[in-house]
Amino acid sequence: MVFTAGLYSFTSNSSMDTYGYFYNNSFNPSYPSQDLIASNDDGSGGQQFEIKVYLGSGCTYVLVVTTFSVKVTGSFLVAVLGPASVGLNSFRPSVSEWI
Repeated sequence: MVFTAGLYSFTSNSSMDTYGYFYNNSFNPSYPSQDLIASNDDGSGGQQFEIKVYLGSGCTYVLVVTTFSVKVTGSFLVAVLGPASVGLNSFRPSVSEWI
């Protein structure tokens, strides 16, 4: 949840080619375009995404981070810049959630 409205920037940092998707409220893998606000592949250069988006206060958002190529996994960091701090919670969906 975002407590301070404003323009925020989300940038990946990884050795993999990352891709980011930003959703309003929720993410449903069966309908990946539903509630999609923004997406980016190489906006930060070096095969890293950068998503700049205005976020409203009191709202919940979902950032989905994946790789450009299938079956590529590894670690990554997400840097967030904006008018206030943002808490990020991570989860790894089970394979059955994507089938």
